[in-house]
Amino acid sequence: MNNYETFYQLHQQEKPLIIANAWNVKSAQQIEQNGYEAIATSSGAISNSLGYEDGEKMPFGELLYMVQRIKACTNIPLSVDLERGYTDNLNVLIENVQKLVDIGVAGINLEDAEGEEIYLKKLDSIKNHLERSNQKLFINARTDGFLLKVESPLETTIKRAKLYQEAGADGLFVTAVSDPAIIKEIALSTTLPLNVVGTPKLSSIKSLSECGVRRISMAVFLYKAAYNQLDRLLKAVTTEQSFEPVF
Repeated sequence: MNNYETFYQLHQQEKPLIIANAWNVKSAQQIEQNGYEAIATSSGAISNSLGYEDGEKMPFGELLYMVQRIKACTNIPLSVDLERGYTDNLNVLIENVQKLVDIGVAGINLEDAEGEEIYLKKLDSIKNHLERSNQKLFINARTDGFLLKVESPLETTIKRAKLYQEAGADGLFVTAVSDPAIIKEIALSTTLPLNVVGTPKLSSIKSLSECGVRRISMAVFLYKAAYNQLDRLLKAVTTEQSFEPVF
């Protein structure tokens, strides 16, 4: 199987796909070396590591460079956090997606923070392009109703899941939800593999699996944990007036 086929099958298992989010080559290599079956990027982590705020403040070219380096130095499937596509121009969006496909990316996350109308146009454009060019890319439809606190977020999420599946999405990514009962209801409402982020309130892989989750991400939390540890080491050196904490 190629990387896309492998990545697709990883979402069809009984056990959830545990996916760690990288921000550079070294973090991606450590993810692979520790036995993870796929790598995802975190837009927040990459942006922050390069001195940008999250939310498409980073130029697409800089994201593309980082993705190229990660893909060149790892062998397992790679999914890219494409945020909202880094454009509202559908032609530019297709160009961006094609550049990722050319690198060998297996999948993308695409956010619907601008609303379902423009999101469906973007999703439809990407799917039509892939079909016309006989290419494959796993599209994880990220819906932010809970994150943005829209009215009736559960009903909105379930409605969007149906619309996005009909438009050709391969997975459903629901953010800012940590209530097991709500997660279970979303999972039961769709045949798309459900992706959520492990959070401090719901960190048990077993519990998330029992809710019907098929993909669990770490988002920016892994990046933050790594730099929190670096911060502790740096403070320890000055506090103890010794380099021993580094070793």
